[in-house]
Amino acid sequence: MANSITSILDEETLPSKLVIPATLLVAVILMVMYGFELTYTRNKIIILSLIGALVTLSVLYLFPKKWIFKSRALYLIIFHLVLSSILIFVVPVHSALLYMWAPLIFMSDYYYQSLGLYLSSVSLLIVLILSDWHQKSQITKSSALGILFELIIIVTASLIISKLAFGNRKERKELDSQYVQAEYEHDRLLSLINTMSDAVIATDETGKITTYNAAALDLLNTNKTLVDTPIDKVMKLTTGSGEEVSLSKLAIKTPFLQRRTDICLPIGDDDNINLDISISRIAPSMLKEEQQGFTFLFRDITERKSLDEERDLFISEVSHELRTPITISEGDMSMAVLLADKKTPNIGEIKNSIKKAHEQVVYLGDMVNDLSALSRAQLENKSMEVTTFNISEVIDELMQTYRPQAESKGLYFKTELTSNIAQLTTSKLYFKEIMQNFITNAIKYTQKGGIIVKAQSVDKDNVLISVTDTGAGIARSEQNKVYQKFWRSEDPYTRSTSGTGLGLYITAKLAQRIGGYLMLDSEIKKGSTFSVVIPLKAFKQVDQGSVTKNEVAHLFS
Repeated sequence: MANSITSILDEETLPSKLVIPATLLVAVILMVMYGFELTYTRNKIIILSLIGALVTLSVLYLFPKKWIFKSRALYLIIFHLVLSSILIFVVPVHSALLYMWAPLIFMSDYYYQSLGLYLSSVSLLIVLILSDWHQKSQITKSSALGILFELIIIVTASLIISKLAFGNRKERKELDSQYVQAEYEHDRLLSLINTMSDAVIATDETGKITTYNAAALDLLNTNKTLVDTPIDKVMKLTTGSGEEVSLSKLAIKTPFLQRRTDICLPIGDDDNINLDISISRIAPSMLKEEQQGFTFLFRDITERKSLDEERDLFISEVSHELRTPITISEGDMSMAVLLADKKTPNIGEIKNSIKKAHEQVVYLGDMVNDLSALSRAQLENKSMEVTTFNISEVIDELMQTYRPQAESKGLYFKTELTSNIAQLTTSKLYFKEIMQNFITNAIKYTQKGGIIVKAQSVDKDNVLISVTDTGAGIARSEQNKVYQKFWRSEDPYTRSTSGTGLGLYITAKLAQRIGGYLMLDSEIKKGSTFSVVIPLKAFKQVDQGSVTKNEVAHLFS
């Protein structure tokens, strides 16, 4: 009832649904009283003027946008004056029309609170006194008591109606304000959770979904509403071992907050999304003391788990690769010490042990260099130094470095560089490491024949540099694996040759960082050609800076 009356009263002007019937009712009562000769005055002009004024006000209220006045206070004053004129000059003292003042007090109280109530009540008292004095020419003690009695009756009736309709005005306004604030906070909360990348679902105490965000729909790959759906119906979860998990049962067992990172959401026959799930109870409110439900936060940690597993595997493999040469080197050095302690030490045997230990130390150095290069390749956000340099100078430098190693195996080592390419603008460090990996692999896995380094233009923007060997070659079935971390061919000769399995993986990463890509052409027993296509100018200029500090440590962070 209060809401319906409030909707009537909360108009721009005085409420037409209340004013028009009341105004017409006064006009009708006035005509009836005049017809039955019950009015104080018999002046037809006054009666018709007042009736006309009342009808005019009613008609004007049918067209509120045309009504010139926009103030409720002015409307109330007009109606007070019209009714005052009728009560003083037209109808007898204490007539039934006197009680039409009650709606005026009611509206004055509603719109202007205590001030409106006071002014309307005082106006009624003045009208009662003037009416009694005008029509009886005197105010007796009994008439004064009558005036006071009617004033109390009308004011009290107005206040009772107001109280019944709205209750305490202050409490009502506070409740309205709290409701508006609650709606605002609710909308703000929904906007907030909808901006979250993590899925959020809230349920009632029975496990039925009440609220969710857009990320929850993305996680479940659906656009259907989830409201009133049991959470166990839409979130069919399992543990890593395949055991089914009931979120509603987990929530009931949650004292305050629970977190699980061992739960998966199956999305196919053999595929799962690994989830980090936080479950919390919704605290009871002042209006509801019992448990109100639960909130669930779902974070997709599939990639993080994969990275953790990859890091653990990497550390395990690196530890194994480092442990073997260290153990061998330690054994050879211990043997050299024992041989040196003999009364007649064999210098040849001592040198042989030291040589073997040295080979293992060199292998360890290569491993550390590979790890450093791997770190640079994986730190995509690290800056690199871009310079302009001559391709032939870098290749000649590498030729001078590795020619003795190739010749010691009886291999030829030559270059075929076209004259139309000279300058390259990119990371000289990365380019040199790419070529170094190509050349060292070619020398390592070639038993006879030799290596040729070529450089030629692909188009006006790119250059191709290749290293061709006459080694054992790589089987077609293995060619798509050569760029995998720690991968090594099953070929017996390859297995008999020391290596970390990181070189080509690093090379591919470095090429990617400078905007290039690798190509492989290989045939068993004929050899392999590894090529890199690089932009003549780096595809993006990056800040100058060093990338050589703390790089290996980053792998284990």
